[in-house]
Amino acid sequence: MNKAGGIILYLIMVAMMISQGKAFAQADSSSKAAEPATDFKIKSESGFRRWLDEKPRGLYNNTSFAIASLRGNIFCGMQTAFGYKFNPYLGLGGGIGIERLTDLPTYSYYKGNFTFLPVFAELRYTVLKRRFSPVVALQGGYKFLINTPSTQMDEWLEWIYPPYAWNYYYNYDTYHSGGGFATLEIGVNTKVYKRFGVYASVDYSVWSVHGTNHYWIYQATSDGTGETHSVATEYTQNVLAYQEILMFRLGFTF
Repeated sequence: MNKAGGIILYLIMVAMMISQGKAFAQADSSSKAAEPATDFKIKSESGFRRWLDEKPRGLYNNTSFAIASLRGNIFCGMQTAFGYKFNPYLGLGGGIGIERLTDLPTYSYYKGNFTFLPVFAELRYTVLKRRFSPVVALQGGYKFLINTPSTQMDEWLEWIYPPYAWNYYYNYDTYHSGGGFATLEIGVNTKVYKRFGVYASVDYSVWSVHGTNHYWIYQATSDGTGETHSVATEYTQNVLAYQEILMFRLGFTF
């Protein structure tokens, strides 16, 4: 073989080695590329399952029962709220409830028994995207008064000219309408099955009620023969009483 033939043979061998090296490189790179594709598929499936189970967006419900209050009320009401979750954390909705609160202070030492129908809007925030998560909610609306409660009555006697003239005094309040309210709710939600959970919270609520103060004066006189004459006069004025209460609630969510 001459010199030119040897050079040509050498170039052919080099070309074959380069081509084989590229093939191995392509095989290696293709096998490596397959791994991210498989991993991506697994992540996609788990993400879909997570979305299916947790449903981070869509309608939600929170229903709870007032177990006790610091005023001594036991099993004093319930409420339910429906809304829309924009993501796993933030939801906006509204709801309605019923409350029966006895011996509720109005102002001074007057107390009454009230039945309310609260209607409200709420902003609800779930802190963590986990099975156990703190929840904070702000509610605002109006508490409709569906009874007409009266407070206890004060009465006392004042002698004007014993034993011939004296005055009786009576004082009490009646309430005829509720008022606006605001509630701060702090709780914890525990998922028991997919999106269904058990909920516990502490609520602090403030609101107002409107009513009338009644002040009566009975002016009595006696002529000494046992016959008594009296004149009754009533004075009224509007009253506005502010209320506050701390409640403990248990319920469920989905």
